[in-house]
Amino acid sequence: MKYALFLAATLVVGTGHAERFSVINGSKLLQLCTAKDTTDCTSYITGISDALSFYQKEVPPDGSKGKLPTYVCVPTTVTGPQMRETVVTYLRQHKEHMDTQAVGVVLHALDGAYRCK
Repeated sequence: MKYALFLAATLVVGTGHAERFSVINGSKLLQLCTAKDTTDCTSYITGISDALSFYQKEVPPDGSKGKLPTYVCVPTTVTGPQMRETVVTYLRQHKEHMDTQAVGVVLHALDGAYRCK
């Protein structure tokens, strides 16, 4: 009986579709990026930039274009702290994005500063 309940619970829970989104919004990101230690902020932004670059360049096995259009081209000479300053400047100029998910804020900031030519 216990096994049947466990199996039923597993099937019900296992069939749902879940996506994990960070609870960090623009306001929290600005706090992290302007704190005394900005390591967490810089790492967060760098991770988003790296993931974006990867998925823009990823080519499916059939040779077709990747899933994301190439629109953000952060030069290899740009450092994490420079991207952090770009995001901080963006947030200070766009206070309407304080409640936006941080990943969206970062993408908008990088798109504005490093749009592909």
